[in-house]
Amino acid sequence: MSLLRRSLLTFMFVAGAACWAAAQFDMPLPHTQQDTKSADVRELVSKYCRLDYEGDRLDEKGWAKIQPLVAWRSNPEYAEINVISRYSVDPDPPSSKGKFAVTVHYRLLGSYNLTNGYVPEPADQTVEYTVTDNNGDLQITDSENNLPHPSRATMLKWLNEKLSAAQDEKEKSRYQEALKQLQAQPASPFAK
Repeated sequence: MSLLRRSLLTFMFVAGAACWAAAQFDMPLPHTQQDTKSADVRELVSKYCRLDYEGDRLDEKGWAKIQPLVAWRSNPEYAEINVISRYSVDPDPPSSKGKFAVTVHYRLLGSYNLTNGYVPEPADQTVEYTVTDNNGDLQITDSENNLPHPSRATMLKWLNEKLSAAQDEKEKSRYQEALKQLQAQPASPFAK
């Protein structure tokens, strides 16, 4: 038997024995299962944020798209709307006992109060969302800030629709002033 053949047989025997020995012990699976779950959680929150950014929290038709992503059955009441220029979802959310804490960073342009109107307030805002894994079914079950977070363009469209439907002069004036302020504001809160 040649040396090469003997070496190959020895290698195959050692590799086979190692595989057999490894199969005899419970070895933890690599983190790929956890990594996949984290990616799914992040994707869920990203989808929620995208729909919110597009204004789906602002009307009933839009709410129908968001509702399957969250545990609450109706659109939460709000007296204020946070207008944003962008958002980012942190990767690798930490988890504990089937719950994930997902942090979202918003670039806030300002806030629209349903009674008082729009106030430009450029700032960074951080919101933590809790995602719960209920036997493989992921849902957002809590949020530190449950206000809508639409984009500037979405908010301008919403304000124009409200202005067109408004009957009361005070209400019309509030929408017109909000439109004026938001249109004058740069799309990025940090533009010079």
